[in-house]
Amino acid sequence: MEDDNVSIQADEVEAMCAIYGQEWTAINEVTRTYNMCIKLDKQREVNLELSLPPKYPTEEPPFYQLSAPWLKSYDRLQLTQSLEDVYCEHIGESILYIWVEKIREYLRNKFGLQH
Repeated sequence: MEDDNVSIQADEVEAMCAIYGQEWTAINEVTRTYNMCIKLDKQREVNLELSLPPKYPTEEPPFYQLSAPWLKSYDRLQLTQSLEDVYCEHIGESILYIWVEKIREYLRNKFGLQH
């Protein structure tokens, strides 16, 4: 099953590169750690750092960390809860794209992100 996960992860990472281009970067491909930079405007961005454990996506979620110093704690909590909800709704499925789009949707609704 772990080999299947590695193959699924490789396909998902390839898709993320194709969809997001320079916004999606590999931090360390050996440890399967990546960063997605979502810009709100010239001064504000959200960085989503992701690590894909061997049992992702079939048995475990990705590990993640949100970095957005300008984001208030209440908004960060809401955003984190949204990501957790997405995982629970899609257990066993690839969710990186869904997470990124959930962050974009949150920023668009809350702050008027234009992308």
